[in-house]
Amino acid sequence: MLAPVTGTKVEYDIRPYKSYRRHVVEEPDTATKVKVAAGSVAGTVLPMVLLANKQKSRIYNIKYGVKEMILVSAGSIAGGLAAGLIADKKENKKQKVNESVFQFMNASVPPLITGILYSFSRNIKYRIASTIIGLFGGMQLAAKLSNKINDPHDKVPDRKLTFKDSIANIDDALGVLILAKVPIAEKLHVDKTLPAIYSWCGYRAGISN
Repeated sequence: MLAPVTGTKVEYDIRPYKSYRRHVVEEPDTATKVKVAAGSVAGTVLPMVLLANKQKSRIYNIKYGVKEMILVSAGSIAGGLAAGLIADKKENKKQKVNESVFQFMNASVPPLITGILYSFSRNIKYRIASTIIGLFGGMQLAAKLSNKINDPHDKVPDRKLTFKDSIANIDDALGVLILAKVPIAEKLHVDKTLPAIYSWCGYRAGISN
């Protein structure tokens, strides 16, 4: 089970921010980082190829809904985790699995909640409220589910998701803004950044120790 996020500095001057994102006690060596990155990218590309074939589109023109987000994020995190388990020390296995659960929940629960809420109404005020609830409420629920899965008997302190933690990890839940069809997100083609974001989630899971 992961230790509670404390914001304690570990390595860089800007670490009060980084510590909320990188759960690394000992910096992995370069070879491990490269292998984890490769695994995460491979795990991202495979489901994208399947989706592109199903949608009969180019891989970079995939239309993302909740199902697509969950599939690609799961592939990325599974790839990063698998590579991390193979390349890194065995004693780091539990931390990597825990972080993988957290990353997956954070990438999938917010858009899932938002998508469900959107199905009830198209009223603009309702959709704005649904977006906020889906984003921040979803991240909180994702943390609670992660704690429950990783530590079902509640033997260690829960990983707390503070406001700073939410902001630091908001990119993981960026799918919510895509589902919301926020004008600036559409104009900037934010949906095309999802593969990179999910690959980063997988990488963070794979190097966690």
